Amino acid sequence: MAKQERSRRTYEQFLDAAAEEFARYGYSDANLQRVVDRTSLTKGALYGHFARKEDLAEALSGHLAAFLEELGERGAGRGLAELRSLTMEFAREVEADPRVNAGLRLMLDAAQSEPGVPGRLRWPPRSASRASADASASGEASGEASGETHPRQAAEPADLALVILVGAYVTASATDRKGLAERVAALWGAVSAASGDEGQAGP
Repeated sequence: MAKQERSRRTYEQFLDAAAEEFARYGYSDANLQRVVDRTSLTKGALYGHFARKEDLAEALSGHLAAFLEELGERGAGRGLAELRSLTMEFAREVEADPRVNAGLRLMLDAAQSEPGVPGRLRWPPRSASRASADASASGEASGEASGETHPRQAAEPADLALVILVGAYVTASATDRKGLAERVAALWGAVSAASGDEGQAGP
């Protein structure tokens, strides 16, 4: 049991170090030696858990996916008030959890370098079960039986929420994204004021 606990702590240390590395440098410029240097461990210990940089990235992306799945399970609607609440919660989690921060940086890097690849940020988040149901309903509504497929058109409120969230993230001055939630709230406040809905401008 003691050996298993040490192994678990080592795994967590490397994942935390990798989160800081990816959030700061992105996937392409991340360096495994710097990941090791952020710990008191050895490169051999790193390879005992993560044989490649890709393995670290996949673990962090999985951490983000799990958080988005949990967020999606809450079943918030797609109106501006609900989307605003989701973006605020996500922004706070990015600030609080370095692994979510790194996972988002990796996801945005992948979407930018390879547009259209699976794993692009989907907003609002949906649980796996709801995503499947939505896809099924969309197929039936679009006459899937005819053999034609049509991409789902994103709702404008969801587009706005995504632009606010990603825009605030990529323009953040610090790699740990401290102050992100405040920035997201300010952007929502500006949108609310412009639309005359000042009641939605608070955090």
